[in-house]
Amino acid sequence: MRVFWVILISSLINLDNASAFQFLISRPSFVGSLCGYIFGFPVEGFLIGVLLELVILDFTPVGGFTIPNGTVAACVSVLLLSKTNPYLAFFAGLVSGVLYSVVEKYLRLFNSKFNLLLDNQIKKGDYNFGKLIILALVMETVISFVFISLCYYIFSFVVSNLNFVYLTKVFRLSVFGTVFVTLTSLYFKFRTQVAKND
Repeated sequence: MRVFWVILISSLINLDNASAFQFLISRPSFVGSLCGYIFGFPVEGFLIGVLLELVILDFTPVGGFTIPNGTVAACVSVLLLSKTNPYLAFFAGLVSGVLYSVVEKYLRLFNSKFNLLLDNQIKKGDYNFGKLIILALVMETVISFVFISLCYYIFSFVVSNLNFVYLTKVFRLSVFGTVFVTLTSLYFKFRTQVAKND
């Protein structure tokens, strides 16, 4: 039952990414900590959230490019902590976030049709468009709920067959490598921005 609530809460928080509010509660550091607390892995959830935050900070959402979804990544990673080691859970969550960015791209294209409907409604003088907005938000919540659920159950099956010592060492080294590469990239981005301002 806790899996259901964690997925539902994460799906609702995911609306904060682009569709509603934008209070930054959809950041992976917050979602990882919250899901970890609910699911019984508070420290691991926080650490996975912070690592995902570092990785996702390295992406720049320019134009139509959608970055990996940190909310989905953090939720799937934390849910998989009960099935496997944190290193494999981290990468499975990161893959989920990257895959959801593809879904999100098409979801945004579909949501632009709602904008046209709203525009036509406003031109007619009808300002009662709350139902369209609620429909779009519910639709996005359901899609992210189904996607996170599918990722969780598929990766649960996969990681249960991959959970042995050699892979644990490989994924542990990969996590450290990912953090090193991400921090290096962020350092050079920061240095470039500072040089531009001089």
